[in-house]
Amino acid sequence: MLVYIAIGLLLGIGAVVQGTVGFGLGTLATPIIALVKPELLPTMIISLALVLSIAMLRREHGGISWKLVGLASLGRVPGSLFGAWAVAALSLNGISLCIGLAVILAMTLSRLGWSPRPTTPNTLVAGVASGALGTSTSIGGPPMALIMKHESPAVARGTLSATFLIGCVISLLTLQFSGGLTLLQLQAALAYLPVVAAGYLVSTRLNKKIDAARLQRLVVAVSIGAALLLLAKVALSTLGG
Repeated sequence: MLVYIAIGLLLGIGAVVQGTVGFGLGTLATPIIALVKPELLPTMIISLALVLSIAMLRREHGGISWKLVGLASLGRVPGSLFGAWAVAALSLNGISLCIGLAVILAMTLSRLGWSPRPTTPNTLVAGVASGALGTSTSIGGPPMALIMKHESPAVARGTLSATFLIGCVISLLTLQFSGGLTLLQLQAALAYLPVVAAGYLVSTRLNKKIDAARLQRLVVAVSIGAALLLLAKVALSTLGG
């Protein structure tokens, strides 16, 4: 029971982060959930991110760059197909390994300050990467967040929300067709929906008051720490098995 309460708290915090900076639900929550309840991934996070993106899109609709949304969504299709294949082909340890490595790589690039401009090729590549990572690990935010660093917070939140909304639908459809979507994960998403909704409401009050840069640094630190623990668990499981 305590594990499920902790997951709920984590998802609530992740929703606050995503509602404030535009991404973070999957990046923050996924590596920790993969440590304790990997069977809930990736559909639970993707489903919750879909609902959160709808809510954020209503709030941030004035700041959307539809050109970037279209390009990213175009790239998301082949990326999601690859991600769905990975879910079907890999074991839980394999998925956990991908999650850990994806988080560490994305957060390291973020802290190094690498932020390619949102040109057409860069946005397409980010869409492919977001689709592959989002569908296989439920961490599709960092590739898009990297190219949105040059935009204002409102434009970044709006564009990311629209991109994630379309991307989550694509990911869920590809998972359904590949057999990677499970009833357990959908039930878990439904159970945790009120927590994520509460986190979104909190973010609505905080997003103009909180220091987004400091919050992002905290997300990076927690995410990398959780990813390292996850990789250690995979290594111990592999050696022990």
